[in-house]
Amino acid sequence: MSKLNLTDKANHFSIGGNKMKFIKVNMIIMFIVGVCFSGVWADDTGWKKIGESKGIVGYTRPTSKSSVEEIKGVGIIEAPVAVVEALLRDTPAGTEYMYKCKEASEVNTPELKNTTDTKYFYNVTSMPYPVSDRDVVGKADWSIDKATGTLYLHAEGIKSDYKMDKKKVRMPLLIADYILVPKGPDKTEVTYIALADPGGNLPSFVVNLLTKNLSIQTIAGMREMVKKDKYKNVKSVVTTTLH
Repeated sequence: MSKLNLTDKANHFSIGGNKMKFIKVNMIIMFIVGVCFSGVWADDTGWKKIGESKGIVGYTRPTSKSSVEEIKGVGIIEAPVAVVEALLRDTPAGTEYMYKCKEASEVNTPELKNTTDTKYFYNVTSMPYPVSDRDVVGKADWSIDKATGTLYLHAEGIKSDYKMDKKKVRMPLLIADYILVPKGPDKTEVTYIALADPGGNLPSFVVNLLTKNLSIQTIAGMREMVKKDKYKNVKSVVTTTLH
């Protein structure tokens, strides 16, 4: 991971004592990993189960893309696929259920132009003082398997000068996927995988330790969000691009 980018003031910040330094590192990591946008690669091997909560199972595995591990969560949401799709397409709603999501918005510029099944987004993750907030510009692509009704959402961070701000650190790596599998008229199996590198020289093993339950928390948050009136009455799937 690259050298941690902080504000000038932050570079002169210090805490005396090894114990206080350890606590400080843990606090920083816990805020960094809460990326605003929350997946499945073609290769589905190597996963290690790390926990389960209310039927949501969490996994992690190492990856050659980063020293930070991928995380995966699998769980049932009591709502039709169309409702879960509506939630995930509502980009600003990320501030309501994603950990430490400070800002979540769609991007639609001449260079980053949205279509029905391709959306660009900008997210900011809030950080504790004096650490700089993290932000990311990304592209999200929707597709559908017509035979099974399964929906796929794949998102990746992209290189962009959009809202570039010296007070924020742009994340060097973000890859996230959702798979929404219908399990009846009012049930959806959600698989969520994410690989997010916030940048910095923080110990990878500590980052991995503190992020391992993030996938479980994300699906748990989605379970609550789909109960909102603006989602629960959605009947039709929007996605038409073939997977």
